[in-house]
Amino acid sequence: MKDDVKKKFISEKRLLNYTDFDEYKKNIYLSQQYYILLSIFEVSLKNSINNYFINKISTDWFDNETLHSDTKQKIQEARKKIVQRKEIATRDKIIAELSFGFWTSLFRKSYSNLLRFKDIKAIFPNLPNRNEKLINRNILDKELNEIRKFRNRIFHYERITNKPQYENMQVTIYQLLSYFDVEVYNFAKDMTKESNNAD
Repeated sequence: MKDDVKKKFISEKRLLNYTDFDEYKKNIYLSQQYYILLSIFEVSLKNSINNYFINKISTDWFDNETLHSDTKQKIQEARKKIVQRKEIATRDKIIAELSFGFWTSLFRKSYSNLLRFKDIKAIFPNLPNRNEKLINRNILDKELNEIRKFRNRIFHYERITNKPQYENMQVTIYQLLSYFDVEVYNFAKDMTKESNNAD
């Protein structure tokens, strides 16, 4: 690709983040490899929390008065976006519209009244026992927030190559997937393997 074409369609500012054009291409390929893994994780987290809230609160838990004001505001914003698209704001559409950041934020300390650790254990049924590995709210919150930031970088086409903080991201995502269910973990492994072989 000619330099003037790169500058016009990719932008000089974006390319300045990379040592050369080969690294830019490498970043695209690496981001592609994470897409399947992140998609499975995001959908699994969203549905696990939703299913738990349905059992704990009700099928329309997002209308519950006990939710935090900022949680209710984000739900209202999701509902508004759906209506603006001239669609009916069904429960499933609201759940789908809520951002990944909405779901990961529920593990912050400020939500400890809504999600106690026993609730978290129901969302992640395969959490290891304390004598195997220490997992608490703070650890989960930190790991989920790291995945969220990593996911946003990929989905906004930003650089993830040569970033030490992302070196073990695949391990972290697989580990959290295994906390849902071993079958979800194996599904993600198989899908990733199939994708790599297809290349």
